[in-house]
Amino acid sequence: MTTPRILFAGVFHWNAGSSHMIAEYARVASEVGCEVGVSSRLSRLDGTVNVHLRLVDDLTWATHLVLVFEGRQFLSTEQRELCEVVPRCRRIILDPDGHWGPYVTADLDDNAGADTIESWHKLYADLSDVILQPHLSERLPDGAEFFSYFGMPDIHRLATDLPDPQSLAYELQYVGANWWRWEAMTSLVRAAAAAEPPIERIRVCGRWWAGDPHPDHLTATTSDPGWMQDHGVEVAPPVPFGHVVAAMSQAAITPVLVRPLLAQMGLLTPRMFETLASGSIPALWPGLDYLSELYGDDAELFLLGDGPADTLSRMVREPARYRERLAAVQLRVHERFNYRALLAELMRFTR
Repeated sequence: MTTPRILFAGVFHWNAGSSHMIAEYARVASEVGCEVGVSSRLSRLDGTVNVHLRLVDDLTWATHLVLVFEGRQFLSTEQRELCEVVPRCRRIILDPDGHWGPYVTADLDDNAGADTIESWHKLYADLSDVILQPHLSERLPDGAEFFSYFGMPDIHRLATDLPDPQSLAYELQYVGANWWRWEAMTSLVRAAAAAEPPIERIRVCGRWWAGDPHPDHLTATTSDPGWMQDHGVEVAPPVPFGHVVAAMSQAAITPVLVRPLLAQMGLLTPRMFETLASGSIPALWPGLDYLSELYGDDAELFLLGDGPADTLSRMVREPARYRERLAAVQLRVHERFNYRALLAELMRFTR
């Protein structure tokens, strides 16, 4: 019997979440009895990520093709034709940004982007009969099936093993880009200042936090130059590939901030799992109550709610209370959403 060979295609950059997911799938592939590669002919790569992923030039290598569509439609007409090398019944669409389903808006953001929602629907229907979304429970649109895609890396540290918050490098740290997150992060910094005692050792690691927006996405990456520094926040570059979880564990608290559109749609994101793997206490931004379907009843404990300053204060003053509950969540979620389990589940969607 031929060993399943799963070929991923998408837009993969070293500092974007999906690249880390593919690397994790490749790491556990042999344990699941398959091989994992990335199509060099169908994907858009930034050059840096290339050394971290197994690139495959020959599409006939693949028994299965998994197309990951995030912010944009990346396939040319010629590339769409190349997809036909793999039989339709063995092609899968991964839709982590929710392009399949009704048109959804959140202020100036929407789930169509530079294209129309109708063009997304046609693209997906032309390519595959299997459309997978990381939507929780009844939020799935017609014609899609649930698959989290984003998984939980191996636990870096159990929450109960982390030292006292005052011994860690940071009290609060966010690891990730400013992509529709400026308002949430600045509100969080203000809440940290209002905590008792004030939370002062704060860092953000990532792009577009210091007044240098993306020239093609000015609204999504808007910021106030110098604001972070003026409020005592250390601004650092993105962490190196493969070190996100370890970097998170340097802080007592790691906020889980989600692009408002994705939160409105009830979608899962990498940070929801990576934060758990780090052992840092997750501070869930208001509107993420749907994570109770992932974190269980304990999710309410970590929600910032209407009084974020008070919740942050308790997290620093009573770390043992939060860490004991968090350790149980870590173990439970990792058992269900580790990458070995997810890769085996992914293969079951194909014929």
